[in-house]
Parts: sequence; structure tokens; C-alpha cells
Amino acid sequence: MSPPLVSICVPNLNMRPFLEERMETLLAQTVMDWEMIISDNYSDDGSWEFFQKFKGDPRITMFQRLRAGMYANWNECLKVARGRYIYFATSDDTASPALLERLLAPLERLPDIQVAVCDFQRIGVDGRKLDDDVRLAEVQGFLGEWLHVPSIRNGRAEFLIQASLGTTWHTMTSVLFRRELLGRTGLFRTDCGSYADSDWSLRAQLASDTAYVPGRLATWRFYEGQGTPHVLTPRGARILLGCLETVLRDPRAGIPEAWKQIPDWEREITASRRAEYLASFWLWRRAALESPRRFAAGVWEASQREPGLLLRQMARGFAWSEDFGINLPQRAATVLKLFGALWPPRGVEGGW
Repeated sequence: MSPPLVSICVPNLNMRPFLEERMETLLAQTVMDWEMIISDNYSDDGSWEFFQKFKGDPRITMFQRLRAGMYANWNECLKVARGRYIYFATSDDTASPALLERLLAPLERLPDIQVAVCDFQRIGVDGRKLDDDVRLAEVQGFLGEWLHVPSIRNGRAEFLIQASLGTTWHTMTSVLFRRELLGRTGLFRTDCGSYADSDWSLRAQLASDTAYVPGRLATWRFYEGQGTPHVLTPRGARILLGCLETVLRDPRAGIPEAWKQIPDWEREITASRRAEYLASFWLWRRAALESPRRFAAGVWEASQREPGLLLRQMARGFAWSEDFGINLPQRAATVLKLFGALWPPRGVEGGW
């Protein structure tokens, strides 16, 4: 049997309230040449029983795996995927019926491009549209008019933007990639909590330019208790910094040799992540006034993780430090120029 064009991967753990809408938006895709791989982590909320209604569809493979973390379940899907392209349909989100068709267009046209992305809409637990959060608004402000232009984004530039400001992808529900890209990125790490897609996207950006398709064709649902945390904690900030440091030091990742000739090149690239990490402890007076509980938690966390930082701030009377306050969009622009990255993107005349 010939492999399908797209493998739609649906990892799931106790997302029964969202599964009906999720499956409806996948089955409504205008591209019909796909397989669907459902990997359920022994849900106990009726999810597995819900999926049984689809077991007669020969395009759908479903199985259960023991719980070993979110990205371990993603990897279970990848291990059996046969499609030329991979799409992760996280089970609490939705998609436009045209999503796969629109993302396939540039990949079918440009064989050297490994990744296609689109814009997305934040939604709440009830499906209503949410405003963009501060970080997303910063990234979108940085992209400006390029949010509305079919384009090719230089992968190394996107890597530097993610390191300095935040990924232009934000959610895997807006990403379609060639299965062969896994030969460069590997599977998702399983030791990064809920941040392994940060490590993976950094590696993917170094491996390929990105085709951008305008339009909010995917959604990303926000609610209490979801896998992706809403507030960046010291632990989460340290994981993100560690992911970036690991990629920078991995000889297989493809860091350009020319970058390594720039003085303090690693510190230049990691400056934003380091500032975010230090700021995540909230060790300044205004934080103590606005949220005493959060300030106290930060003092405790710093005593365990960064005692030197805590001692410095105590000596300064918990005054605000410039170490906490990098202008991230400005930093991204500085790093792009310093490392000679190709930015802005290249528009595609006539669109995809």
C-alpha cells in the first residue's frame, strides 16, 4: 500500500470535552489523502471510548500507550507515521478545513523547503476568540506587514528571532513539515517538560527556511490546567534557556561557523533567554508590593536555584536591575544585524 500524503498525528490524554470538535475539523479537511494516528495515554475520561466510533475508517490507526509525558506520546505517533508530511493535531485545538491544503501548497512547489507555517487564533475553553497575549503581540508587532504576505523566511533568521524574542510559530497546530526533516531534528526531547517543541523548532529552523502562509488557519486553546503553562516560572525559563544552550553546543545542529567567530557569540544569542530567566524570580521591590506571594515564592526559588542572584538583589535592596529588562524586539533586531541574518522575509509574488 502506497504511503499517504499527510500523517495527521493526534496525541491525547483526557481531552474528551474537545474531541468531537477536533475530529470534525480534521475529517472536514479539503485534502483527502491522509492517515490519522491516534495515540491515547490510557485516558480515563471517556476519550478512548469516543475514538472507537472511528475504528472502521481504514485511514485511522489508534492505539494506547502508557503515560510517559506529552512529548513521549508525540514520538509514539512519529514512530508509525508513513506520510510524506507530518501534522500534529493536538487534541484540544481546531483547524480550518483548508489548513492542510494551504500548507501543502508551498511544500509541494518548493522541494527544498521543509516547513510551512500559518498564523493562528487563540481561543478559550468555550471556543471564543481571545486577544493575543503580550509575547505574541510583541512577535506579531516585530513581523508587521509580513504577517499578511506569502513569503519565505530565512531559517537562520527565524532561529535568532526565536532565541531573542520568541518563535514566530508559537504552536505546532500551525505547522506542517516533511517527514524527512526528522533526520535533522530527531524526535522530540522527553526531558524538557512542556517545552520540548522549543528545542525541536530551533533545530528545524537551522535545517530549513520556512514557507509562510498568511491567515489564521489553526487555533490554540487556552484554559486552566492545560499542558502548556500560562506563566513562565523559573523552572520553565531555565528549561528554555537550557534548550537554546544545548542546540548552540550541539555540533549536529548546524550552527554556522561564521557565527562562532563573533566575540561572545553564545552570550549574544542567549542574552534574552538569560534575562527572562533572571526576571522570572520577580526579585524587585515593585513585585513585592504588587504580589507579595509571588515575590516570596521567587525568593524561595532563587535560594534554591540562584543564591548568588538573591544575595546580589538583597545587597541592592531589591532595586530594579537592567538584567531583568531587555527590550526583546530591539534585541532581536540587534542580533539579526550582528549575525548577518537574511531579514526581512522574501515575498512570493502571486502567493502560493
